[in-house]
Amino acid sequence: MLKKIIIYSIFTVLIYTASSHKLFSYYPTDSAFGFSLRFSFPLQASLGVTGKFEGIPFMFGGILNLGISSKGASWFGFSASADWWGYTTRLGQLGNSDVMLYLGPGVEAIFNFGTKYVNIEADFRIPVGVSFIVEKDWEIFLQLTPALNVISVGTRGFATFGWYPENSGWAFSDFFRFYGDFGFRYWF
Repeated sequence: MLKKIIIYSIFTVLIYTASSHKLFSYYPTDSAFGFSLRFSFPLQASLGVTGKFEGIPFMFGGILNLGISSKGASWFGFSASADWWGYTTRLGQLGNSDVMLYLGPGVEAIFNFGTKYVNIEADFRIPVGVSFIVEKDWEIFLQLTPALNVISVGTRGFATFGWYPENSGWAFSDFFRFYGDFGFRYWF
């Protein structure tokens, strides 16, 4: 069942990305830089920078992570992401702002550490966001991002898709991540 969900999710993203006629058709096409706040499952709060380089079709992010587990442990870490917005469309206008919808596949590398804890992960993610383009230079965005842990190496051992065979077995919170980002970007 889990394999079917993953396969259907990948095909859905590929169909949407292949059907888009023009990448960033309504977005500014230059470079961008901005900041964001992130809240996520498992419990984590983060501060990040986000940006894009002209000529490269990926939106990049760098995140400073602060987390608390359900067992009371806390951690600190960094992550870096690259997302390709394969599907973008204009939803309409809100005042003087163009309202845009975007989605597409991405990857994230995560390095978290705490007291007697180290973990390095690689995640597959699909950000779905709504942007408000204000006067063609400023963008305010709200983004929801489900993510699946593909590989994890750390204190608890080696895991694939949330399965730690040497330690605790499979856990939903080790496999599935869910992020909510709010921030802004300035397009140069």
